Amino acid sequence: MNFPTYVFATVNPGRSTNVVEELKRNSQIDIIAPVTGRYDLVLRLKPNTPHNIYQTVKEIREISDVRTTDTHTGFDGITPSKKLENQMALGFSLLNCEHTTSEQVIKQLSSIPGFVEASTVPGQFDIVALWQAKTSEEIVKTSVERVSHLDGIFKSETVLAYTPVFKA
Repeated sequence: MNFPTYVFATVNPGRSTNVVEELKRNSQIDIIAPVTGRYDLVLRLKPNTPHNIYQTVKEIREISDVRTTDTHTGFDGITPSKKLENQMALGFSLLNCEHTTSEQVIKQLSSIPGFVEASTVPGQFDIVALWQAKTSEEIVKTSVERVSHLDGIFKSETVLAYTPVFKA
């Protein structure tokens, strides 16, 4: 099973709209989401080979107004069973878990309303989870508030998207 790669990016102040327009031309990106929080954009790359992921991230980093990228490729987890809805809000949770509990945490996440997908990832975080609901407030109320109470999670951060771009 192939899992997506998430790229969390910061961009030069006031330049997000221009960067989004450039990213729309990249066929390897299937979600472009301007977000709140310490990142400016979250990108979901289509599942691909490590070489192609590297090439896509390199192209993203070559955009002049992209300042930083933080890339996380999923290796295990739960992929979406339903299609993402264009008119709905998105949230991305970055989770740190106890060493042996990532798979158990993902199972717990899957029972929370608004859950779309989650992957275990190497690096700074243990899991990246994607949420969708009618509004950002609903994501916070039904999903994010419950995440911090799950067994095995010791740190969580969620960024909320506004006006995400979904590409086929």
